[in-house]
Amino acid sequence: MQQSIRTMNHSESGEVAPDRRTQARIEVRIPVKVTLPGQEGSITGVNEDISWGGALLRIPGPLPKVAGNIRLVYPWKQGDNITIEGRMLRATPLDDGRHYEVAVRFVSLSPRSQSRLVKLLKLLRNGRQSTEGSDTIDLVRELEVEVNDADNLRGMLKQIARGRHSLTVFDAYEPNQSISLSIVGTKNLPGIRLRARVIQVEKSHAKGFEWAELYTLLLGFEHPIKALRASVKMLLEQLPAERESSLTSEAAPDWLKATPFAHPTVADRARFSLQSNALSTLEADYPEALNHLIVGWGDVEMFESLFRDLTLGDQGLPGGWPPDAWAELEMLQDVHDLSYGKSSDRKALLKGGRIT
Repeated sequence: MQQSIRTMNHSESGEVAPDRRTQARIEVRIPVKVTLPGQEGSITGVNEDISWGGALLRIPGPLPKVAGNIRLVYPWKQGDNITIEGRMLRATPLDDGRHYEVAVRFVSLSPRSQSRLVKLLKLLRNGRQSTEGSDTIDLVRELEVEVNDADNLRGMLKQIARGRHSLTVFDAYEPNQSISLSIVGTKNLPGIRLRARVIQVEKSHAKGFEWAELYTLLLGFEHPIKALRASVKMLLEQLPAERESSLTSEAAPDWLKATPFAHPTVADRARFSLQSNALSTLEADYPEALNHLIVGWGDVEMFESLFRDLTLGDQGLPGGWPPDAWAELEMLQDVHDLSYGKSSDRKALLKGGRIT
């Protein structure tokens, strides 16, 4: 694909490469209605390939000299559409002198259009031949956050309603990468799945977690703000009344309030195997256990309660933990004891899943 930039009106200075390099790019030629910046009427273009993050189009010229978002309308079944706000990354004139090849990054979709886009991508992925190499790439990288406390979930949703969300994870993400953020509520709590874009990535450090590679992400959302707030409002109404708890505090750092672990995709696991052999057993095989424990890191009573859940409660493994995983759990408990102390009513360490 030609990478030339025609004019600054049709590209963005400093823009990184499109998401198609890390997301499945699916070849499909279908008509698409395109509304260009500064124009009221639409023109008909041809979609040449499409992914979670964007599309490659062939559209007739001339192109407008004003910058701004473009609007794409893809056909859906029974007369419905998939409507997408996009941003033009590159526009390359074709040899016929009348058409342009235009790379578009998707920047905003309604929840309904997003749901239809995902269905379309899955249908195309399963029923048509992808471009070379796409068969080994996931549709999108997913970040899954498990939340088991209503107040924590409420705080996350309120932050999301403002259009940004900050959280700490164990895996590095590329700035400007579009991902799927899935907030999964346990214990009858609701959940939500959103399009998010990584705005900023910073290396993080936390007491007691010197052994881990932590990264704090700042996410923006690729949904209209009104639709985003409406979704958040609906979920907030499903939560139980806000309570006061000694186990949570507004003064707690963001990484302690909700430190999720991104469940690795197939592509992530392949990348890890190439880059490093230093993943612990918990990181590689039981990331949900780390996610469960870290929510209470720094709070003695909460941590011990969560640790008991993993060893004696519903969060434990049937038949007990494998020796290497159990050794790492004990190590985490020892680190927490040394850093923050033990509760007064704890008489002995948990060993082998039993109180001794």
